[in-house]
Amino acid sequence: MQQQRKSSTKLNAQYVAQLLKKHGCKTVVIAPGSRNAPLLISFVEDGSYRCISVPDERAAAFTAMGMSLAEREPVAVLCSSGSAVVNFYPAVVEAFYQKLPLVVITADRPKELIDQGVGQTMRQENIFTQHIQYSANLLRDPADDMAKAYNQRIVNEALLATAKGPVHMNVPFDEPLYETTTEINEARYIGELKGERVLRTPKLQQLAEVWKESAKVWVLAGQLLPNSELEDTLNRLNQKSPFLIFSETLSNLHCGCNIHSIDRLINTIGQEEKAHLQPDLLISIGGEVVSKMVKKYLRTFSPRQHWYLDERTEFRDTYGVLTQHIQVHPALFFKKLAEKVEEKPAAWRDHFLALDQSRMRAHREYLEKAVFSDFVAFKHILAQLPEDSILHCANSTAVRYAQLFDHPKEILHFANRGTSGIDGCTSTAVGHAMATDKMLTLITGDVAFLYDSNAFWNDQLPTNLRVVVLNNQGGNIFRIIEGPDDSAHFEAYQETVHQHHLEGVARTFALPFVSVGNERALQDALKTFYMPGDTPKILEVCTSRKKSPQVLKEYFTFLRNEKKDG
Repeated sequence: MQQQRKSSTKLNAQYVAQLLKKHGCKTVVIAPGSRNAPLLISFVEDGSYRCISVPDERAAAFTAMGMSLAEREPVAVLCSSGSAVVNFYPAVVEAFYQKLPLVVITADRPKELIDQGVGQTMRQENIFTQHIQYSANLLRDPADDMAKAYNQRIVNEALLATAKGPVHMNVPFDEPLYETTTEINEARYIGELKGERVLRTPKLQQLAEVWKESAKVWVLAGQLLPNSELEDTLNRLNQKSPFLIFSETLSNLHCGCNIHSIDRLINTIGQEEKAHLQPDLLISIGGEVVSKMVKKYLRTFSPRQHWYLDERTEFRDTYGVLTQHIQVHPALFFKKLAEKVEEKPAAWRDHFLALDQSRMRAHREYLEKAVFSDFVAFKHILAQLPEDSILHCANSTAVRYAQLFDHPKEILHFANRGTSGIDGCTSTAVGHAMATDKMLTLITGDVAFLYDSNAFWNDQLPTNLRVVVLNNQGGNIFRIIEGPDDSAHFEAYQETVHQHHLEGVARTFALPFVSVGNERALQDALKTFYMPGDTPKILEVCTSRKKSPQVLKEYFTFLRNEKKDG
């Protein structure tokens, strides 16, 4: 005889547990506590959810965010009341700027107890207001039909808003917290059907005229998910009316005429070439752009027209010259535009593609003779990534080194570039690995690794995760960017030089750990790094904190001196 399903006696816990799955949520990451017991009971007893325990709230939220990044479906993270709630905030902000469907659920004390000297109480309602798409503050213990209908409606509204980004449900409970029942009240599901945005012919014709008058056109791609339709459309348009595509690795965009490493080109050409490269029309797509060099360039060599393509309503005037915000999917826009534009000469585009190819050859030549450093380590690590795998790069130096290499199309690349913080980079990679069967590699720095070490405090650690830590005993990014290394207190308060042993983190969580300190040892370690195992693996690559920045500076000098004819 089948056992009858149970749930919490609390109506709100029943409503939330039922409606999440009806809106496509299959996973709940749980930070343990007591006030959240009714929700915990309802999720676990439901039997439909994958429930994961991550005790550190900050790591829990980023883990859930990483899973939502992989699945592009709502993933919930749950915590108790009080200070636990604010530990979710870094992940909320990152999910907000990446527009990820993270469902943040916080248990709360009764409103009557807030600010009254009761433990683990604080003002939780609307706490994420500036970085959330919807805040649902449920009424405690709804007794009449109006209150019940209200709570069900705002839970539905919150879950529908995940199409735009993270949402918050604050759910107050009074004691008792642990009672269960088999009498479960059916929650009312509310769906939503949206129409597709279209481009009206007169407006499209106006845009096509601007394209025609623009001899030099850029398409600049920021952080994107892989999209074969967009790639095919851009390729067809480029064959008919040539233009330049600047695409960082995080764009996951591979077209026939891409300049993949923006910094490698822009930072190595002279003023005359920079003026020649200046676009008449800039079209930007996708999310954040890593390159500070291209931002500086476009603010100096400004385009006459800048169009930003995005289905959502938020403006993105990164370069201070935005002229059109076009609310349509880029693939549809370029498909329709291709029907209207006329043929153009390809000389300007081909000139810079040839320059880019010469820089690529010089890049390879330099790496062949460069001394062991972060840059050389990157060369070997990227070369050994398994086919059809996923790469995560932590902030700050790791993701920047990655932009200097061309990546194979079969390797998908992700990073927390919504707000670009080091917090949560490991947890996000752990979450993403938990939601895929593909091998996932995280390349991180020692500071980011230490900062987010509780990412491994997880009862379902994925075996398909590999972590490479570039350990140069400090925040090496501050030796690369202009300015900080001249500070009198630089090493103590910015670079944060340390002598910590990373192997201790691995031992704490019983993870295999290998450390290497030269090029040959790294090559040997990578030969077995991706062999199957029962746990994630950690590879520490020890490099010089002073030598690595020097190698990078000499790299750009070498490329600037490279002959234009290659």
